[in-house]
Amino acid sequence: MIAHETNKFSRSYSLLIGKPVVLLVVIRQCHVPMACHIVGESDADVRVRIRSGWEMDVRKDLILAVEEVVTAGENRVN
Repeated sequence: MIAHETNKFSRSYSLLIGKPVVLLVVIRQCHVPMACHIVGESDADVRVRIRSGWEMDVRKDLILAVEEVVTAGENRVN
């Protein structure tokens, strides 16, 4: 990769910060769904929280899809 082209990465994951999502991640040619919350983003990585106190960075090139988890109104806790 050419260093001066790193600014061409879009920060599209920033729109989902703090929201529950399911990431479809490829690990050793297996597609693995991962339920998490996106907590941050850099040019190459997405920072996710798997559960309270457990965060990790996922390389963007390993993410195949992102789906926001939407709960029905009657399932929400007030």
